[in-house]
Amino acid sequence: MNKAFDMTGKVFIVTGSGKGIGKGIVRCFVKSGAKCCINCNSNAAMAQEALKEIQAIGGPDCAFVYQADVSDFEQAKAMVEATYERYGRIDGLVNNAALQKQYPLDEYSLEDYDLLMHVNLGGYINMMRATLPYLKETRGSITCISSVHGKRPTHFDPVYAMTKGGMHMLMREAAIEFAKYGVRVNMVMPAGVKIEFKTGNPKPFTQPRFQAPREYFTKYSLYPLGRLGLPDDDGWACVYLASDEAEHITGTCLRADGGCVLL
Repeated sequence: MNKAFDMTGKVFIVTGSGKGIGKGIVRCFVKSGAKCCINCNSNAAMAQEALKEIQAIGGPDCAFVYQADVSDFEQAKAMVEATYERYGRIDGLVNNAALQKQYPLDEYSLEDYDLLMHVNLGGYINMMRATLPYLKETRGSITCISSVHGKRPTHFDPVYAMTKGGMHMLMREAAIEFAKYGVRVNMVMPAGVKIEFKTGNPKPFTQPRFQAPREYFTKYSLYPLGRLGLPDDDGWACVYLASDEAEHITGTCLRADGGCVLL
């Protein structure tokens, strides 16, 4: 167990956590003693593999998988209810599930535009609405995963960047509205993170190949700290923001980007 932040007895829902950043977030919560709902939508098999990895850390009852499309409020609500029925409480939500299509603006169809808006922003709103009654009971927290592309333009997916920018204002508005319940709302803003694969229309990977944690990209000039991110970098940021030690922090964004937006 991570002794810095003791999450024993607490319960978190992490959307889009069958792989990538979301799986790293669950891993860090479980290492801190928490229990988690691992949410997936399209890749249930990968989520089950993630569950095995997480259970090897925290035991058989530390997590479970729930397949739901968070852009559908009824599915989001059912997942929240299932988590409460299983563990008897909900202490936090991490909104992470998001899509990238990685098309230039002149190739975006209205259907793809609508899809990203419904998942990346609508899904965050749905999960906030669904969890709020339970978070009122525990004076819990919500953390939204955004991106440096919500702060500066991107050359590979303008609509994705638009949704990430929208998340910033959503977080701020929710932080004001939910403060009267003692529910804090914050954001983590990663840059490039080494994950299994990207959804959408991924571009060829041209940077130096992955070698070992914290040893790759040591000369990556876009990152003053010398490397891309790892999922656990964002996971530990989420653990901190959900902890009692962060009880006076709301409506803020924690950049976990290796300093890249400074350049």
